[in-house]
Amino acid sequence: MYFITSYWSRWLFFVSSLSLLYVICIFLNDTPQLFEHRLGAFGHFFFIGLLAAIIANSTGAGGGIIFLPAFTMLGISTETALSTSFAIQCFGMTSGALAWLSFRQRERNLGHYEWHGFTHLLTLSVVGSLIGLLLAQYVLPPLKFDVHSLFSFFSIFVGLYIVLAPFLFKAVPEERSVSLSYIEQLFLLFVAIIGGMVTAWLSVGVGELVAIALLAMKFRVQQAVAVAVCVSSISVIVGVMKYVGQGIISTDILLFAAPAAMIGGAVARVIATWLGAIKLKTMMGIWITLSGVLYLQFGVSA
Repeated sequence: MYFITSYWSRWLFFVSSLSLLYVICIFLNDTPQLFEHRLGAFGHFFFIGLLAAIIANSTGAGGGIIFLPAFTMLGISTETALSTSFAIQCFGMTSGALAWLSFRQRERNLGHYEWHGFTHLLTLSVVGSLIGLLLAQYVLPPLKFDVHSLFSFFSIFVGLYIVLAPFLFKAVPEERSVSLSYIEQLFLLFVAIIGGMVTAWLSVGVGELVAIALLAMKFRVQQAVAVAVCVSSISVIVGVMKYVGQGIISTDILLFAAPAAMIGGAVARVIATWLGAIKLKTMMGIWITLSGVLYLQFGVSA
């Protein structure tokens, strides 16, 4: 655990990730002229990736809540948007997860023990998420309803919840000190399974649902977001495997959005701490709600 939370682990992640993206360029037979062409055609995805990663890693909401509507509105097919969103989040959410794990370790070293039960919460969430994700990807039949509408209503629900959560749940000065009861463990596992299934369909879902469940159980906001970011990171890494080798991931978008997502993931925790959880989550909740409303309108008119 020490190496994972260390300064060097984050640098190793950044270097290896950038090297992987460079290898992708080589396999694409890239040249300076081709890169310049891509810069003009796909450079704006850098800013989309940066914004999505900051939102995702500071609130626990997966980056797909920004990627899917943005990609679809730019004329990208649903299948390519979904697979590319998974791929980008592998970089962005993992960067954010490392940042939150490092923050947790620093607080523990300073004598702050409010992170009670973090490993247990994360384990339950990851197990449940992977069960739901793999069931939806490989066992359950394809969806019989409109993915656009599902995503829109889900975004609106999550956004409104983030805005209203401070009024629904009284803030507590310290994290709860009581471990999860048997019923609570089953509840968190169930929520994570549902979240994993939604993530398989939309590339977003498990982080939001897990964060909501932990907030409802009175866990510290920072811990809820940290667990949500970490479980999202693991889920998208497993989920993207379905699309590797199928040729539907847009490597052009990935080359610009992934580095930005890593930057956003690294700074999101700092921004979240600086602004304060309530103010930041309220602002992001409004943004996510508007995104869902706009995406719903786009899905109906498209």
